[in-house]
Amino acid sequence: MLDRAYGCLAGAAIGDVMGMPLCFFSREKIKETYGSIDDFLEGDTGITDDTQEAMIIAGILIRDGKFSKEAFCVEMKKWALENDMLESELIGPSTRKYLTALIEGKKTEEGAKTADTNGSAMRIAPIGVKYWYDFDLCKKVAAESSMPSHASAAACAAACAVACACAAGIRGGASPGRVIEESIIAAKYGETIGFDNKAPKISERVALAVRIVDENRGKGQEAILDELVRVIGAGMKAYESAPLSLGVLYLVNGCAQEGILAAVNAGDDADTNGAICGAICGAFSGAKALPEPWIARAASKSSVDFRQIASQLLKK
Repeated sequence: MLDRAYGCLAGAAIGDVMGMPLCFFSREKIKETYGSIDDFLEGDTGITDDTQEAMIIAGILIRDGKFSKEAFCVEMKKWALENDMLESELIGPSTRKYLTALIEGKKTEEGAKTADTNGSAMRIAPIGVKYWYDFDLCKKVAAESSMPSHASAAACAAACAVACACAAGIRGGASPGRVIEESIIAAKYGETIGFDNKAPKISERVALAVRIVDENRGKGQEAILDELVRVIGAGMKAYESAPLSLGVLYLVNGCAQEGILAAVNAGDDADTNGAICGAICGAFSGAKALPEPWIARAASKSSVDFRQIASQLLKK
């Protein structure tokens, strides 16, 4: 179990670092420029806000033993000020709006209601690690963690789906299909918690991603990835990023190394898709399925001991 929790956190950071240089490249442009990415590119810039925000949540869970909106807002404001995040191009539009309101002392709720991007799903892995033993509690805490900044039904559902996919992987003994089922159940819960902004339903788009994989199994992984990107998309909207990542989990049978590579080769929001896919696949197959040089590079870039953080999160 520790290896799977470790794989979840390390896999997320690996996907973040590996995907960052490819952000907003289309899948076609990646093919034209690189052929296919099979390792880190030279000159990567290290971790982004994806990993940094995940570690903020991990720190709260370890320090307080639970998540709270109040603690999260305090830590996010501190992080934003110390790192001049409003001057950064890394953060997405919803997170920018949330941090701006925090720093200006304004209420964040109104802006959060329409936030339908993937910012809460990208940081959710530590909640999946912490609450691996209780899917109902996992999805409730995931929803609570999404609401301050990403309170739309789509964003909330994506966070719940990814958290429970991580939890199901860490618990062990489930097939990739069963992990997907738990993610869909969690997404449906999130869709009842978040504010309706008329975005596509995460639960239905995850099911669609699975159908795309099943209907194209004979065509090979690259062709299936092409189809997932064509139909689902790989952008920063929660209803693209989370279903794509869960579809990739299903496509690669949970293999962390293959999943990360597929996610970053999908292009577009490549660092966040890499982080989400790295988390859910890393939770399924464990750190043992990740190349040691990859783990070392992510640890070096982030100055985080992911194994130690995983061990602390697993303590009840």
